[in-house]
Amino acid sequence: MTPTVRPYRMVVTDIDGTLVDLEQMISERNMAMIHTFQQQGGIVTLATGRMEDAVQHFAEELDIRHPVILYNGGKIVDLITGECLFEAKLTVEVVRQAIQLQQNVTLDMIFYSERKLWVKEITPIISTYMKKDRVQCLEWDSPDFLLKGNVNKILIIREEQDFTAVLDVFLPVTGIECELVHSESTYLEILPQAVSKGHALKLLVAQMGIEMQDVIAIGDNLNDLEMIREAGLGVAVDNAHPKLKVEAQYIAKSHLNHAVAEVIEKYCLQK
Repeated sequence: MTPTVRPYRMVVTDIDGTLVDLEQMISERNMAMIHTFQQQGGIVTLATGRMEDAVQHFAEELDIRHPVILYNGGKIVDLITGECLFEAKLTVEVVRQAIQLQQNVTLDMIFYSERKLWVKEITPIISTYMKKDRVQCLEWDSPDFLLKGNVNKILIIREEQDFTAVLDVFLPVTGIECELVHSESTYLEILPQAVSKGHALKLLVAQMGIEMQDVIAIGDNLNDLEMIREAGLGVAVDNAHPKLKVEAQYIAKSHLNHAVAEVIEKYCLQK
């Protein structure tokens, strides 16, 4: 059932598969509608699995002046001032288990630590990821430095979508020592315990003094699930994971058809 139409104060949108097209571009229509909403006093920000450097150009394009949710909820950062408002880190034991797993199984695994991306080696799959997110991964000589307790998340990329080896190790401790989430069909992420976009959204709106009922969250994949559950209006784009569409209160057009603009025009603009 379509919710009652009324203006919302804030829109939080995922990036990949939601805000941008297949070329990682924001459409002119999305851009224009976001700027119109901002000119009316509305707030737009981002909630993504990406790191700071992979989000900066989007934030500048959209003139985002409020903190953004990064690392799938692992950090909340004001990209203008550089201030980190919230940060969670994986336990040393989880990182140790991931390193051990990679020694036993051939996996494309990226460790996010202190705003840098570390890998065992830059494979073709890692190269594709770097191009998409416009980031640079670094190869380590030894991964021991990652055991200092400064890893925000670990991303495993499997083009064949077989994460059995990872699930065998980490599923038994999910919700206890870490969280597992699919951000894309080929991406499985290991996050700190209790971390999600939904939890980060609760922290963010509390810090900003905004009621959750005045917030719209828009997403496309399972890492957006908690976020759309928490928001006053949870929106899934038409290309979203089926589970997300079941939970959403509204289904927008696909990310290739200016979904964010559609939602803002329908629910946010002053008539």
